[in-house]
Amino acid sequence: MMSLGAIGFLHPWMLLGLAALPAIWWLLRLTPPTPQHVVFPPTRLLKDLKSTEETPAHSPWWLTALRMLLAALIVFALARPVLNPDRESFAGTGPLLLVVDNGWASAAHWPERREVIDAAIDRAMRDGRTVVLAPSAPGDPLIGPIAAEQARERAAGLAPQPYAPDRKALADTLGRELGGKTDYSVVWLSDGLDYGEGRSFADSLAKLAGSAGSVLMLRPDRDDALLALDQTAGERSGLTARILSGAEGPRAGVVRAVTGRGEPLGEVSFTLPRGARETKAQFNLPLEIRNQVARIEIGGERSAGAVYLLDARSEWHRVGIISGESREAAQPLLSPLYYVQRALSPYADVVTPAEGNVSTGVHELIDDKVSTIVLADIGKLVPGTEEELERWLKAGGVLIRFAGPRLEQGGDELLPVALRRGGRSLGGSLSWSTPQPLAAFEPSSPFRGLAVPDDVKVNRQVLADPTVATESQVWARLADGTPLVTASRNGEGWIVLFHVTANSDWSNLPLSGLFVEMLRRTVNMGPSKVDVSSGDQAQAGTAGAKSASPNLVSASALPPIQTLDGYGQLGSPPARAAPIASDQVDTAQPSPEHPPGYYGSSGATRAFNVVTAKTVLTPLKPIEGVGQVSGYVMRKPVALESWLYLAVLALFALDVLAVLLMSIGFGFRRRGAVAAAVLIGLALLPVPNAPAKAETQQPATSADDFAMKASLKTHLAYVMTGDAQIDEVSRQGLAGLSKVLTARTALEPAEPMGVDIDKDELAFFPVLYWPVREDAEPLSDATLAKVDAFMKQGGFIIFDTRDQERSLPGSGTQSKALTRLIGQLDVPPLEPVPENHVLTKSFYLMRDFPGRWDGGTLWVEAEPENEADRSERSRRTDGVSSIVVTSNDFASAWALDDGNRPLYATVPGGEVQREMAFRAGVNLVMYALTGNYKADQVHLPALLERLGQ
Repeated sequence: MMSLGAIGFLHPWMLLGLAALPAIWWLLRLTPPTPQHVVFPPTRLLKDLKSTEETPAHSPWWLTALRMLLAALIVFALARPVLNPDRESFAGTGPLLLVVDNGWASAAHWPERREVIDAAIDRAMRDGRTVVLAPSAPGDPLIGPIAAEQARERAAGLAPQPYAPDRKALADTLGRELGGKTDYSVVWLSDGLDYGEGRSFADSLAKLAGSAGSVLMLRPDRDDALLALDQTAGERSGLTARILSGAEGPRAGVVRAVTGRGEPLGEVSFTLPRGARETKAQFNLPLEIRNQVARIEIGGERSAGAVYLLDARSEWHRVGIISGESREAAQPLLSPLYYVQRALSPYADVVTPAEGNVSTGVHELIDDKVSTIVLADIGKLVPGTEEELERWLKAGGVLIRFAGPRLEQGGDELLPVALRRGGRSLGGSLSWSTPQPLAAFEPSSPFRGLAVPDDVKVNRQVLADPTVATESQVWARLADGTPLVTASRNGEGWIVLFHVTANSDWSNLPLSGLFVEMLRRTVNMGPSKVDVSSGDQAQAGTAGAKSASPNLVSASALPPIQTLDGYGQLGSPPARAAPIASDQVDTAQPSPEHPPGYYGSSGATRAFNVVTAKTVLTPLKPIEGVGQVSGYVMRKPVALESWLYLAVLALFALDVLAVLLMSIGFGFRRRGAVAAAVLIGLALLPVPNAPAKAETQQPATSADDFAMKASLKTHLAYVMTGDAQIDEVSRQGLAGLSKVLTARTALEPAEPMGVDIDKDELAFFPVLYWPVREDAEPLSDATLAKVDAFMKQGGFIIFDTRDQERSLPGSGTQSKALTRLIGQLDVPPLEPVPENHVLTKSFYLMRDFPGRWDGGTLWVEAEPENEADRSERSRRTDGVSSIVVTSNDFASAWALDDGNRPLYATVPGGEVQREMAFRAGVNLVMYALTGNYKADQVHLPALLERLGQ
């Protein structure tokens, strides 16, 4: 072989034909002249004829050069030139042992590896050696020793596999199959990763090479090092990819998010800083689009490790949260939903209704297609809201409820089990001697497998009725066996009840990491969103790729549905793929029996990936005693003979075309230029602006007038019942009380305002007086929801049945009318005003609260049993009861005419009783405005002094 730079000639003696080029040049110059066309006229024929001697004409220089090039290319082609000729040989005289890492990490640059394999086999064939092919992927057999030609055919069948190589097993196989022979010329095509076996594997190869052989390791360049990725938790509904590199940066690329059909949904760039081997890339996608992502992949990187499959566990659910109390903006740790929001934020899109109205909030969340709604300490839902939640649950929603003081009263129908009234707490009627820990989760529970911390304790809980709760409905228990989490099916959805509060009032469970995992698994019981309008569950991804309920996957083995090949392409599972246990999906390593892909059934699938959160790519370091080459530089020579023959054919065709054109003659005619017409566009005329219309003053609506009047000054308000006489008494009574407040306190209320409970806004009024008619009709769902929101957001309502003088002991007349009116309202537990209640000392020191009648009981919200709950309530609502119920007819006792004379007699105490009624009214208003101010110990000396007087 003769070489000229990077080109070698297998038949260099054929280049002697180039010596004939001068003779070919001379011959090509002697060509006959081009035939001429002569006009043959009928006359003067003989005159124009001249006897001339024709001489040969020369061919054009460019045609001669073309033919010379054609002849030179033929000579070069006959010499069989090759590009990058291989002039080297392997050390030693033994067989060639070709070790090929064909795991997932080798797929990205597999064409380059194939070139090295072919070049090594060509070199072995030229040296007359046999070849042993040793792929390192588990399951691929050892091939050889065989002839080089056979090795080439067998090597064509090698392909990258979607799992890591097993070098230790290969070393054992080589030692066993090769019978301890040495002097092998070893070429190791590594993928650049260590796998913890790099050094020991190189030592085993060195033993096979012996003293006469050699070991040559080829590994990728830094710029060609493999890239892999997995998915990590991101912020909000973001999808975050963690990119790993087999070598240190700098490195850059893109990550794509695609659907199950391969449709692109997003693309984000990433950059590996210098010296780093890991970085992250964040997709900022709307929740609906983000949940359609079936996999993320690195652009231009074809390997199973550069693809990460997503299942339902990676979907972000839209979760709505609603509390029965006002949110603590200043002290968020006291909010009933603070810990729920913090627990779900890394895994779900948490939304909160804009209003405090529970009914409106539930409707708003369902319109937002949330998949889960969390209700914290909401005892009763209004019937309309309950029906709306029923439809949403049947469409696949998950309703999570947390207990609290309101739910201790029994709750509504949307509970998984019936509850006993009163609950259980330390020091209560059903008390514990010590706080209760959690029991281990049962195998049938969705929480199975979660570790229970020893420091999680429960101090108080609502109790399930043991005659209704069944084993299948209990997901978590306390150590004494009482249920902690119960659940039941409702259509396609779930109702789940945590028997403790959502904050730390009743237990420290919300402070633990266990709480996060329990909520996450519960939320994942449903789809990513629920569309009640269509009645269908909206799930992201394609059929068979994502699961509606990943926690319901059977504990038995999951069969493969689709698996990845080495290049990261999904396809049918190979014949040897076997089912995998559901509890091993997150811990097992891909293998020939369990290739990465989707496992399970069409209704519940799990993604099994090559790269996990624990994966670390460790580069293969230089190994002493092993020859190493950075990059796959052993290239197979490229034959140029066929390309030269193609060039000869092309030049020959060009020569034929040139001769034909010269034989017929050709030229160019000048044609007259065509005048181009210039089109002039009409200038756009400025459009005159229409004269601005004079703005007319729009009259304010009645709602605006009402809001302005109610907000500019403090007003006492009363509910208009529709009975003119009752409404007039209420107005006169509050007007009289306002006069007394102006005269005796710093408060100067304006005239009282009547309120249409169905239409008017209640938030403007600190006190709402509500006379109850004997024939009162139940409130509508919308009105109930509005009153409920007013009470829970700090409002104060005085319900006055005005029937103390007509009520016989035990007759229940008062309770019947009030129950008809607000029976569906989520009313907290009530109790008679205790002797030390703030209401008894908010302005005047009082023991009784008479009105026109005396003897009726004044009911307020019951105080919590323990000090911790009382303190929590004081922080939440300033210790103010949201409701007061009386039967003493306050308004009639307060009513005064224009001359400040009483309008109605007070029975039986006369004017002394009226004075006490006014004092009761002053205390009620001061209580509503100042809260537990007078409960502070700083006022104790003044109170004792007053008591002494």
